[in-house]
Amino acid sequence: MTDFDPDAYLRGTDSGPGFDPDAYLSSAETPHADSKAAAPPVHGTPMLGALETGAHYASSALSLPVQAAASVYKLATSPRGTKANEAAKAVQAVQDAMTYQPRTIEGQTQTAAADAVLGIPGRLADRATNAIAGPNGEGNEGLAAAANVGIQALPALLGVRGVRSVPGAVGRTFNEVGKQINSAPRGWGGTAPATAEQVLTQAAQNSPQSMGAASAAPRMQSVSPELQQAVVNAARQTGGAVPPETLGRHIEADSLPVKIQLTPGQASQDPALLSHEMNNRGRIAGLPELLNEQNQKLGQNVRAIRDQVGPDVFSANPVEHGDTLIQAYKAKADAANADISQKYQALRDAAGGDFPVSAPTLLKNATSALNQELLLDHAPKSVMSTLGRLADNDNMTFQNFESLRTNLAEVMRSSLDGNERRAAGVIRSAMEDLPLKPGAAELKPLADTARSAARAQFQALDADPAYKAAVNDAVPPDRFVQKFIVGAPRDQLALMRENLQGNDTATQTMGVAALDHLGQAAGIDRGVFSQANFNKHLQALSPKLGSLFDPKTVEQLETLGNVARYTQAQPRGSFVNNSNTLVGAVANHAANAAEGLANVHSGLPVGTIARKVLEGRADKRLAKQTMTPYGGLTKLPEPPEK
Repeated sequence: MTDFDPDAYLRGTDSGPGFDPDAYLSSAETPHADSKAAAPPVHGTPMLGALETGAHYASSALSLPVQAAASVYKLATSPRGTKANEAAKAVQAVQDAMTYQPRTIEGQTQTAAADAVLGIPGRLADRATNAIAGPNGEGNEGLAAAANVGIQALPALLGVRGVRSVPGAVGRTFNEVGKQINSAPRGWGGTAPATAEQVLTQAAQNSPQSMGAASAAPRMQSVSPELQQAVVNAARQTGGAVPPETLGRHIEADSLPVKIQLTPGQASQDPALLSHEMNNRGRIAGLPELLNEQNQKLGQNVRAIRDQVGPDVFSANPVEHGDTLIQAYKAKADAANADISQKYQALRDAAGGDFPVSAPTLLKNATSALNQELLLDHAPKSVMSTLGRLADNDNMTFQNFESLRTNLAEVMRSSLDGNERRAAGVIRSAMEDLPLKPGAAELKPLADTARSAARAQFQALDADPAYKAAVNDAVPPDRFVQKFIVGAPRDQLALMRENLQGNDTATQTMGVAALDHLGQAAGIDRGVFSQANFNKHLQALSPKLGSLFDPKTVEQLETLGNVARYTQAQPRGSFVNNSNTLVGAVANHAANAAEGLANVHSGLPVGTIARKVLEGRADKRLAKQTMTPYGGLTKLPEPPEK
C-alpha cells in the first residue's frame, strides 16, 4: 500500500483531475437551473455574516436524518450498479434543499472560506463511494452509501455543537438572521447612484461632517473613467456610499501626470490592512512588481512635472542651471548700464560735447563721504590718484567718467579686501550724484535723469544678493543654485523672480533647478524614491514654492508628496515586518503545528490537505483584493451616531 500523497491529490493524476477548490466553490454557489433566480446579496456586517454562516451549518446538520432516509430509499429502489451514485445524489439534493444559503456579502464570504476546509470531506466522500462501490457498482453499494452519508455529515457536525441542540440553535439563528437582514445597512441609505458625482453628493448629504466627500465631489469630473466606474460599482455594492478618505487618496494618485495604483491598505491607510498587505507581499502575486512600479512612477512624475515647468530649459545639472541664471543677470545688468550710459551721453550732448561734471567737487564729496565711513585709508589708491589729477585740471571728460565707473566696479567685484570694496562703493555713489560745474544749472533735469538711472541700478544690485553676486562673479555656477534658490530666504527668491521676469528661460530654470534638487534628494538618479526625503525637502521649499511655480504645479507637487507617503509611510498602529522574516517564521510555525495536530488526530494527512487548500485559496483571494485597481472603496466607515 502506497502512502497517500496530498500534493499529488491536489495536483491531479492521469486517472482524473485534482481537487480544485475554486471550481468546487464556484459549482457550489451556482443555483440549479430550475430554481428561482437568487436575489442579489446585500451589504451586511461581519457579525451578521457570522450568524448566517452558523445558520448554514446548523440547517445542514438538521437535514442529516432526512439525508439518511433518502439514501436508504434510493438503495432500495435504484437498479443495481447505480444504487451508490443515486444515493449520493439524493443526499446532495436533500442537503441543498434544506441548507440555509447566506444572503449577505459577508455571510457568503465567510461561508465560502469555511467551506474551503469543511467541504473537503464531501470530495473525499465521492472518492470513497467510487472506491467501495466500484466503477460499475460491483462492490458493496450499501457500505459505499453509508460511507458517503457519514463523511458528508462531518462539516455539519463540526459546524454546530451537538446534534440534539440543533433545532433550538436553528430557530434562534434564523430569528436573528431575519432581524439583521431586515435592518441591514445599505451604505448610509438610498439607492445606488448612477454616476460618481452622485455618489459623492449623496455621501456629503448623508454625512455633512465628512469634508472628504464634499471636497472630492468637484474633482470627480477630472479623474479617469476607470476610477469613476469603480466608484459607481462600489456604491452599488454598498448601497450608495463610498469611504470619502479612501476615495480622496485614489483621486490624488489618479490625478498625477503619471497615474499610480494604490493598494486598498495604502488608499485607506488602515494600519491593520496595510500591515497585512505588506507582511504578505511575498505571497500576493503581483504585489512586489506593483510596489516597484510605484517607486518608478514616483520618479517619473518628478520628470513629467519638470518637463511641464521647463519646456525651454536644456540645462541638465546644478552647474548649468547656475550658469544660465548668472548669464541672465549679467544680460540684465548690461541692458541697465547701456541705458545709464545713454542718459549720460544725452547730458554731454546738451553741454555742447563737454561733460559738465565738476571734478574738484566730486573729489571733495567723495573724500568727505569716505571720512564719514572711516574708509579714507582703504580707498583704492589708483582711483584716488586719478581723481586728484582730474580735480587739479578740472577737465573730466565723459570718457574719464565712464572709465572711473568701470574701474570702481572692478574693485568692488574682485578685491579681496572688504574695506576696499566698501570704499569703492562710496566713491561710485559720489560719482552718481553728478556734481555739475557752475553755470550748468540748465542741465540739471538731464543730470537728474542720468543720476536716477544710475542710482536705481546701484540699489537693485544691493537689494538682490543673487544679482550682485552674478554681476560681480562672487559665487561660482556650481554653488549658485544651492545658495540663491534652495537656501535663499523667501523674500530674496521672490525678488530674484521679479528681477528675471521677462526672461522665460531664466524663470523656468529657477523651477527646474528646484525640481532637480527634490528629485536628487528623493534618490531618483539612483533608481529609488524616498518619500521621507522628498517630503522633507518639499516642506523646506514650501514658503518659496509660489515664487518657483504656478499654483497648478504647486498642487501637483503637494499631491505627489502625499501619494508617495501613502505608498511608503507606515501609519501609527501598523505592524509591518520590513525584514519579511519574523512574521513569516511565526506564521509558518503556527501552520506547521496545526497541520501536524490534524494529521495525528485523524490518522490521515487531512491537515496537510487542508493547509494547502486554505493557503492556495487564501493567496488567490488576498491577491484579488489587493491587486484590484481602486480597491478599498467598499469598506465603509462606521455610520455616524444619530
